[in-house]
Amino acid sequence: MKYIIEICVAIDIAILGIAYPILIDKISNIGQKYNSEYLPNVFESEYPDKKIIGRISILQIILIFTLISFVFQIFSFAPIKCFENNSLIENSADILVFIFTVFLTFTFFLWVNKIMLYQGKASELLKYLIIKHNTTENDDQSKTYLLKTINEFSLYAIEKQDIHLQESLLDFYFKQFQEYRNKELEYPFDLYNITYEIIQTGINNSNTKLKALEHRASSGNWLIGESFQFSKIQPNTYKWLWRNLVLSSSYNKLISNYWSSSSQYFNYSLQNVMPEYDEKGIKNIDEINKVEKERNMFLELNYALGGLLYYKSNYQSIKYILSFSQTQPPSYPLLPQTMDEIFYWFNHFSNEFKTLDEPIDYKFYFPELDNLGTSRNISHNICLYISILFVRQFTQNTIYIYQNFKIFHNLTDELQELYSYNDRLPYFKNCITTILDNGKLLEVLNYKIKKDEVLDIFEELSNRIKEKIDLTKLNAPISTEKVSQFANVSADIISKAFDEYKIIQNEENFENIDEKMISSINGELILSSKSSFTENDIPHLNFDSVYAHHIANNKIKYFLPNSFLIARTEKYLIERKQLIEGLEKIIGDVENIIIVGIRINYETRELINNSKYKSQIIEIASTNNYLTDTFFVLNKIDLPKFESKELLAKEIEKFNLKEVNTEYKIYTNVIDINLPENKILKDEYITSDDEELKVLLLISFIFLIKWKKNRQVVMLSLTSPFQERGIANKIEDLKQITASR
Repeated sequence: MKYIIEICVAIDIAILGIAYPILIDKISNIGQKYNSEYLPNVFESEYPDKKIIGRISILQIILIFTLISFVFQIFSFAPIKCFENNSLIENSADILVFIFTVFLTFTFFLWVNKIMLYQGKASELLKYLIIKHNTTENDDQSKTYLLKTINEFSLYAIEKQDIHLQESLLDFYFKQFQEYRNKELEYPFDLYNITYEIIQTGINNSNTKLKALEHRASSGNWLIGESFQFSKIQPNTYKWLWRNLVLSSSYNKLISNYWSSSSQYFNYSLQNVMPEYDEKGIKNIDEINKVEKERNMFLELNYALGGLLYYKSNYQSIKYILSFSQTQPPSYPLLPQTMDEIFYWFNHFSNEFKTLDEPIDYKFYFPELDNLGTSRNISHNICLYISILFVRQFTQNTIYIYQNFKIFHNLTDELQELYSYNDRLPYFKNCITTILDNGKLLEVLNYKIKKDEVLDIFEELSNRIKEKIDLTKLNAPISTEKVSQFANVSADIISKAFDEYKIIQNEENFENIDEKMISSINGELILSSKSSFTENDIPHLNFDSVYAHHIANNKIKYFLPNSFLIARTEKYLIERKQLIEGLEKIIGDVENIIIVGIRINYETRELINNSKYKSQIIEIASTNNYLTDTFFVLNKIDLPKFESKELLAKEIEKFNLKEVNTEYKIYTNVIDINLPENKILKDEYITSDDEELKVLLLISFIFLIKWKKNRQVVMLSLTSPFQERGIANKIEDLKQITASR
């Protein structure tokens, strides 16, 4: 052991006094090269830089213990008598220093190698991060940081035109998107977002070398897939596809990337299913309907794209999509083949009642058209694009003898559809006139047609529609039976929606109400088709319940749980696997605590069911996706108080409302605003686009939610790979709730 202590001390001093400060400076610069916010977080999860006690890392712990081992060298402690003359015990101080020094040196070199990796070649670091990401558990927060870091490498590669990173990135993203698509799951937020950021970065930089990366993002291949089998597009994917298209809409190359890819997807992944028959009829009707629904949703997106291009005056891109074909003779899968299809889609986009559940201006926003005063311009521009498709029919060359692109083959037999068609004929004709007067557009498209030839078809079409409509039904009286059914069903749905939340109502009638926290949920009125409430007309499925379900889901089950979000006094975000530990930290030994859980998923429920808090959980429903896996911890005496308030007498009189539920003071009515006595209401609520076939539906109530002033409501959310929620708190950040006051 001669000189061993001197050597160990020299090594420890060199590491602690010279190398360690230099490397700390190097660590502080990790991420700057790639302009990365998350690479330092990834490095902090590496051994030995991982924090285990507050902000103290494993390496720092080893350094501390190494220094402590010198204490036995400074103070010579005599061994216990029974261990005297034992060489191992007598030299234990030297051995201890030696062991800790060897361990420190080994760990230090591992640390140096990690720093060299993170500060070295971008291609090697990227491959390492990809491997680390693929081997990390899905519920680990570090996996989210890894994905964010890889995304930052993608943007770095485009900005710096680093071609060496492209192949690894393409392979990584292909596998990631395919994995979620095969499971029919929504992609995580960061996978959606990177497609948008790649397009944006490519536009802002002169991207000449990484075209493959830009193509995968702008074409939508990652989002919709390249399979030749049926592939369903998730609702959130449609939203991000549209965001990408809005960004790409001014660039012809990006639009052509998307259109060629989407045409192939529609042709192969969404190809029509041939019916198979047995003795009972078509046996694969469910599969046919499933594919047909997906086809219509995808076509809706692409017709909206045409409207966006027209709005941006990008006529060159419109020319490209109107002439793009991958077959001979040419076929245009994303364009209508007949006048019937054109009229169907024009009616779809111009009739706001067809998209009442999810308005067109919400699904397909246009740049600078995002407020109430201009939102109808979105539907108008899409209708103008469909009008271009109408004019295009007069330029088509027939290939087969039976083809005639200028006639309507089969008008629908649905009376309500015919009403809608008839209502929109003047508007459709006006849109066609607008297109025919746009000389610049027609010049780019090389359309040379006679204006009268196109417009004359509307007179014939109008007569055909009117022949199919039974005019006597226009004056059909409102059915008292249907009105009564609407009232009873509405009262049942609304009251049951409120009943679900009785479990969280405060049993005490407290007085110290926080006036600023009082929120209300009110009823609504809406215009609806009159034919829903008349006899001997087209039956409307769920006419008596759809409006009440809309209020129950979009108001009661949205705003009532949201009152906890507004009333919270503390807010924390932790990893899912730390849920029980977090509840223990917040609740401690405080009694009379309840936990209100909202939108608890399967994995989280398993954690709760296996814990001591199972009996304290009260689960409530919510239609707010943001509140998924969210818990509110509070004393029972801090629960909210509910109050159903009586309507104003003048409102009851104005709409002749009938009370259908006394507990929640719910009133309803169906008013035929076409009657002379209701002319004032008609003038107040009817729009210029509406005619006589409308009624006014009312479901009226006032429901108040009240909170105490001195409440304690702790919000505890869990991290998710599918939703950006911010940086997670550490367990040490959580504070215990106080006892009942």
